[in-house]
Amino acid sequence: MSYDFHITRAQDWTQSPSNPIEPGEWEALADASPLVEEGPPREWLDIGLQKGYSVPGETAVFSWRRGRIDIVGRYTDNTETAAEALAAALGAHVRGDDD
Repeated sequence: MSYDFHITRAQDWTQSPSNPIEPGEWEALADASPLVEEGPPREWLDIGLQKGYSVPGETAVFSWRRGRIDIVGRYTDNTETAAEALAAALGAHVRGDDD
């Protein structure tokens, strides 16, 4: 079982749709950010293809899903640092699966 992180404006990441990050808002930030680069899209069974972004040299994928940004895959401190900076730019925070 994997452990994922989420960028969300909600206190509980499962409640992200109540205070969502919009897909266009996320993509505009990610496209302009030097912290991440666009990579292969992420296929979600429930919502289909979404743009995927990664920290250069890292394999974890950042992808919008249901009002939040899910960070899935192997990650390092570089990915965590980028996630925190992107969350701050969105007025959000990073939460783990059990937060």
